[in-house]
Amino acid sequence: MIIGIDGGGTKTTGVAVDKDGSLLAFHTVGPSNPNSSTYETIRSEINDLFLVLTKGKALTSGDVVFAGVSGVESGGKKEWFIDLLREFTGPLAKISVDNDAVTALYSETKGEPGIVCISGTGSIVFGINDRLKRDRVGGWGFLIGDGYSGFAVGKKALEHTFMEYDYGEPTGEMAIQILQHFKVGAVPELIPIIYELGKSRDRVASIAKIVIELSNAGDERAIGFLHEIADSMMKDITLLFHKLYENQGNYTKIPIVLTGGINQHAKVINNYLKEKGLNERSPFSFKLAAQHPVAGAIYAAHKEMGKDITPSFVKRLEEELTTWMKTDIKG
Repeated sequence: MIIGIDGGGTKTTGVAVDKDGSLLAFHTVGPSNPNSSTYETIRSEINDLFLVLTKGKALTSGDVVFAGVSGVESGGKKEWFIDLLREFTGPLAKISVDNDAVTALYSETKGEPGIVCISGTGSIVFGINDRLKRDRVGGWGFLIGDGYSGFAVGKKALEHTFMEYDYGEPTGEMAIQILQHFKVGAVPELIPIIYELGKSRDRVASIAKIVIELSNAGDERAIGFLHEIADSMMKDITLLFHKLYENQGNYTKIPIVLTGGINQHAKVINNYLKEKGLNERSPFSFKLAAQHPVAGAIYAAHKEMGKDITPSFVKRLEEELTTWMKTDIKG
């Protein structure tokens, strides 16, 4: 059995498949990011997950578990998470835990090298080259380096809203929608809402949805903001490319996987990056993620087993995963 897990700050999805890629179980539970949830919460969610995936049975030495989880890269959290998983797998199964950026990348490259740009509530660019060297750019949190996150988009919109107010300009459509979103009647009334202790990041990030909807409707201001966000993405992607490939003279087009809520819903960004890449003759091939990241966890586990990821395995897994996702209540 191969178990793949994609875990984050909001939800955690797991799948169990056999050696041919046929799904045995699929389930989604709550959060598993150790930086934003307590041990007790995560343990409870993982317990629920494994009750479905393994039906409570201990795994064997032939079974492999790969978990891509946000927030496990520092402070001994990766080892902590492995120990936690061991409670539910038993002593024999092989367990690997890694950054969730790995699963996001592999979901589209099928375990091959490339770069993934995640733009959601947070943001990061992560990549692995054909020599298995890995590196990252950004992803340092909204106070330091999340230049193409939902927070960054929302902050741009708020800055524009308060600039309009300061200059005495008529309230624009973006500001009107922000006021409606927070159910207030005037711009200054946003301050206590935005600065409420412990809620600033999520509340500012929630404004990104407004910007994206306006951009999709053709609003030039919103489109301009998202072009600025895309420029930040391109800068970090290019920087990471040089870090990973600067000593390699020969390479084909590098796959750039775009994922996360901002990338998935903002058509403007995807189109802008493709056009910018063509105009600058960059070595990048941009692709909007189409598969659930948990597929990447299965491909990563398959690689851990030292087995080739065949076209038939990919086809069966992705067809069945699509079917199961439509029937899973939370998936």
